[in-house]
Amino acid sequence: MSNFRDHEHSNRSLYPFGHSDGGGGPTAAMLESARRLRDSEGVPLITMEGPRRFFDQTEAELRDGAVWAGELYLEHHRGTYTTQGATKQGNRRGELALRDAELWSALVDGDAPTEDLRRAWETLLLHQFHDIIPGSGIHWVYEDTREAHAGVVRNAESVTADALSTLTGEIDTSGTARPVVVWNSLSHGRTGLVEVDVETSPGAGLARAPDGATTVLQAVAPGRAVFLASVPACGYRVYDLVEGQPSGDPPRVEAGPRHLENDHLRVELDDQGLLVSVFDRTAHREVLADGGRGNLLQVHPDYPNFFDAWDIDAWYRRHVEDVTDVESIEVVESGPVRAAIRVARRFGASSIVQTISLTAGCAALDVDNEVDWHEQNRLLKVAFPVSVRSPRATYEIQYGHVERATHANTSWEAARFEVCAHKWADYSEPGYGVALLNDCKYGYDIRDDVMRLSLLRSPNWPDPEADRGIHRFRYQLLPHSGDLRPAGVIDAGYDLNVPLRAVSARPHPGQRPPTGSFLSVDAGNAVIEVVKPADGRPDGLVVRLYEAWGGRGPVTVTAPWPVRRATRTDLLERELAPVESEGDRVHLDLRPFEIVTVKLER
Repeated sequence: MSNFRDHEHSNRSLYPFGHSDGGGGPTAAMLESARRLRDSEGVPLITMEGPRRFFDQTEAELRDGAVWAGELYLEHHRGTYTTQGATKQGNRRGELALRDAELWSALVDGDAPTEDLRRAWETLLLHQFHDIIPGSGIHWVYEDTREAHAGVVRNAESVTADALSTLTGEIDTSGTARPVVVWNSLSHGRTGLVEVDVETSPGAGLARAPDGATTVLQAVAPGRAVFLASVPACGYRVYDLVEGQPSGDPPRVEAGPRHLENDHLRVELDDQGLLVSVFDRTAHREVLADGGRGNLLQVHPDYPNFFDAWDIDAWYRRHVEDVTDVESIEVVESGPVRAAIRVARRFGASSIVQTISLTAGCAALDVDNEVDWHEQNRLLKVAFPVSVRSPRATYEIQYGHVERATHANTSWEAARFEVCAHKWADYSEPGYGVALLNDCKYGYDIRDDVMRLSLLRSPNWPDPEADRGIHRFRYQLLPHSGDLRPAGVIDAGYDLNVPLRAVSARPHPGQRPPTGSFLSVDAGNAVIEVVKPADGRPDGLVVRLYEAWGGRGPVTVTAPWPVRRATRTDLLERELAPVESEGDRVHLDLRPFEIVTVKLER
């Protein structure tokens, strides 16, 4: 009964039970035990009832209930943010691939492949089971999961390709010679790199937009090139691949033996390939802490006291080995769109190749990684000591973000030596900050002035092959002036994870203009997360958005067609209340971090 000593606020306790801890139902023996113990001397009264009745009765008799504001942090199983990195990556890519597939197929007139998408979602959700996605299963689990995730992405990409092919056929590309249509599925307009096939466009050196503006192409592989495309929210833009030289002064980027530079940043490396300076040319300040070296890979011994795959114990921080030996440093891209330096290293039985790059006109520093990892009981992190001081850092979670201490004043704060986040973490002081973004990682620690991202582990139990092998992933350092919200950190996290898509086209007339947006929001704090066909309503569209800044205020959603009826629903699309609309505009008022689902009918 000592486990219930804090329950003086109520006479009731909830005891969920069932076979194993994987959602199995009660066995006959369990039900018989409950029957025999329901009114036995020396034990609490036992009643079999559903959770709704329990919570209603508990609330009715609650006396001076405790209130906790903020995160309920689990002081255990911190290793599950990182273990089995391939599974984490497969899950992230599957979620985002299905997001795109739902959006684009919902915008095509006709029946969307809802049954195919439903099965793909069920497969993805099945593999979010609590011993799969945390990385705490046996080896066979991850062989199956790898195949399942690949199938989810393959199916989603097929749906997306079919939808974009149909939509591309509706766009007016007449007047072009070698058109490509660049697609953006995010709810904010963006400028970013897009890769195209130039084998079918020999001699092409420019991409010309509908307004006549041109951007230069940079060859990155035989038959492949990249260029900077600007695309509106949930929309597209036609580019024509043509010969010629760009007019005016395009954004610049350059690389030298030990430096990278564009209009926003100047980056310097030392002879060990580590960052010794990241100078923000816009804010006129150094990003790295005095004497600090950034992009420093650090390896810790990783021997949890209890559960190998599950845990990271605090003592690991007392032992660290910096990975500084370098095999080669070479410039691999020199512009005019992207400049990059490749650094190759070895550690133990493992090899690490990093491509550090700047893109013209972009304020972020990208690091692409290829790691062939063969360590045992080691934890690999990357560290950036930054010239920022604040008692708190901000971490993205689903549909929002939380703040956590960067110190260990109390036992609660000390316990947060490893925390989870989704696409980014941000460390800001008044007027300036630095974000560390990723495309498939979840473990962070920020203490004092050092931001670190957990990259790989190598536990031996229950899977002695966990994380051994080749991993490819990207992270990004984004310095910014001002608060992270208007500075665009949240949007940058989406940009890193959801690339622009290019679809080759033919010159032809069409009913859609050369550039357009299907959906948009007029407030920077509103993010459209889901667009899908309405369940059971072929003429309906479901749009789910959320307030991403922790603020409030009005937002107008522009729909792809005039809205006859707009209804607010719950997450199961059950109607709750009508929503004001006029023409193709739907008007909402958002509260902090509120999730809103709206059903739109033509």
